[in-house]
Amino acid sequence: MSKYRNTSLLLIFFILMLHIIFITSCIKEDDYVPEEVTPECTIVSPDNNDTFQVGSIVHLVANISGFKDDVRIRYMIDTIQLAEVLTSPFDFNWMTAGWDTGIHIVKAIAYTTSPSELAENKVRVILVDTIAPPQMPVPVITITPPAGTTDSIFYFDASTSYDPDGNIEDLRFRWDFDGDGSWDTDLTEENNFMHKYTHPSLYEVRLEVVDADSMIADTVKNLLVSHSLAPDACEGYVSLPHGGQIYHTVAIGNQCWLRENMNIGIMIPSDSSQTNNSIIEKYCYEDDTANCTKYGGLYQWKEMVKYFPLQGIQGICPNGWHIPSDVEWKELEGYVDTHYGPGDPEWDMTQFRGFDAGKHLKSLLGWYANGHGDNWYDFKALPGGFWESGLNFQEESEGAHFWTSTHDSGQNGIKRSLRFDEDRSSRAYYWEQAAFSVRCIRD
Repeated sequence: MSKYRNTSLLLIFFILMLHIIFITSCIKEDDYVPEEVTPECTIVSPDNNDTFQVGSIVHLVANISGFKDDVRIRYMIDTIQLAEVLTSPFDFNWMTAGWDTGIHIVKAIAYTTSPSELAENKVRVILVDTIAPPQMPVPVITITPPAGTTDSIFYFDASTSYDPDGNIEDLRFRWDFDGDGSWDTDLTEENNFMHKYTHPSLYEVRLEVVDADSMIADTVKNLLVSHSLAPDACEGYVSLPHGGQIYHTVAIGNQCWLRENMNIGIMIPSDSSQTNNSIIEKYCYEDDTANCTKYGGLYQWKEMVKYFPLQGIQGICPNGWHIPSDVEWKELEGYVDTHYGPGDPEWDMTQFRGFDAGKHLKSLLGWYANGHGDNWYDFKALPGGFWESGLNFQEESEGAHFWTSTHDSGQNGIKRSLRFDEDRSSRAYYWEQAAFSVRCIRD
């Protein structure tokens, strides 16, 4: 008996479901009531509080949405109707000649007659006799201390610079700390920097300021930097020529380094190998000679040492200079790091180690995602990337990679790396066929 009752219940349920489906399918599409859309009218030109000189033409433009029928737009100035526009793009030129100076209300009224729909928007416009030309910003340099030695860290402050017709928040700044005509920073909203000088001199510090109107102004302030009481590792060497280039020196602790990467030899295409042919060969990032000018050349390990694999060899460096060994790089890192000094076993580790050596060696400009260094010691490491067969060129603006003259018993040299997202420096063994940047150190 229970079996028949269950079957009957299922049959009733099935009939009810068919009935619901039938009723639903009979609902007419016309019975659907769409959601109501509110008509809107928005003035997109001019902006609220825009200023114009009397006699100029003000271009009026309005956008509309949500209307069911053809729309007209009526433009009003104060209480005076200027025009009625019947078609898109609903624009009109207001000739302001003869109008009074002062504030005027521009109103756009969008409407339809059948069905009756209405929307409006208004903005303020200011008419003046004359519009003052934009004024140049005023750069102001403050240096602390106002004089010092090659041991001093100088603080450069541009925060008292101003724009007569703008806000300091809209200003951008860049610095040339030594007056050599080459900017040491990018244009940036940052108005404070630190810098350390490696040679005594009377420097012309230059500051350039750009405002929101792209008006540019600069100023120069002299800074006297005297000898430190400590010996100068670069004594007598401020700059030197080599292979058609001029290189500058930088004293860091007891070491004297060249401040620029080597850029000597002829560029060869990146699909060719550097070979032992008595000609110094280099790669330029993306096969562009301009990148060699910017970053220096990229050299395979054997090309760098001129195929004489000796630690500390001169290689492609000038006379009296050589390619730094792994030990000499460790001394540099220990000197500039604030936590681990020279000789600390931390520097024997591989991969990223130390605390902030990389930050102090990286340049103030050119690094991806504002991953710049503070360049405390004027080493100016630039993110010139590297080259490797199969990978081609990699990491421009992201990484700086330098060979040492130290090599293992196989096919790997030891390199150093700095990255935009790291304050530390990396030590690693790498295949000698890769091409990295090269710095030189004084004998």
